[in-house]
Amino acid sequence: MDGFNLNKIATAILFSSFLILVISNIVDLIYNPKNHKDDVKGYEVTTLSKNNTKQESPEKTIDIKTLIKNANAAKGKDISKKCVACHTFEKEGKNKVGPNLWHIIGNNKGHLKDFNYSKALLSKGGIWTEEELFTFLTKPQAYIKGTRMSFAGISNPQDIADLLAYFKSLE
Repeated sequence: MDGFNLNKIATAILFSSFLILVISNIVDLIYNPKNHKDDVKGYEVTTLSKNNTKQESPEKTIDIKTLIKNANAAKGKDISKKCVACHTFEKEGKNKVGPNLWHIIGNNKGHLKDFNYSKALLSKGGIWTEEELFTFLTKPQAYIKGTRMSFAGISNPQDIADLLAYFKSLE
C-alpha cells in the first residue's frame, strides 16, 4: 500500500469519527431533558363532566319471576352449550373446571364435596335460588367478587331464564 491509500483510509476514519461526534451532540441538544423543562409531558385526555354526559335511560327493572315462568327449557339446553366447556349436567356427572350443575337450583352453594370451590363462593353461603342464579349468571364476578368462574356472563335476561328452566328440567 502506498502513502496515498493510507491517507484516504486515515481521512475516512477521522471524518467518520467527526461525523459521529457531531451527530451525537445534535441528538443531545434535541433530546436532552434539561432543554425541555417547560414542555408538557404526556397527552391530554378529555373526559365528559357530569353535565356533558349523554342522557341515559334508567335501567330497566327485570321481572325475574315472569321471565322464569315463561322460560323455554329447550332453548335453555341450546344456551347451555356455552357452559359445557367447564360444566357437566348429568346426574352424578364428573366435575370439570367448574362443578357439575345437575340439581343446582335449591341446593347449597358449594354443595359438591369433590369440587374445590373458591373461598368467595363458600363465604357467600346460602342456597342457589332461581333469583340468585339469575343474578350470578348475569355477571358472576360482580355478584361474587373473587369467584373462580371467569365467564363474563349472559347479557340477555331471557337466555338466563331459559337456561334456568333447563336446569330445573334436569331434576
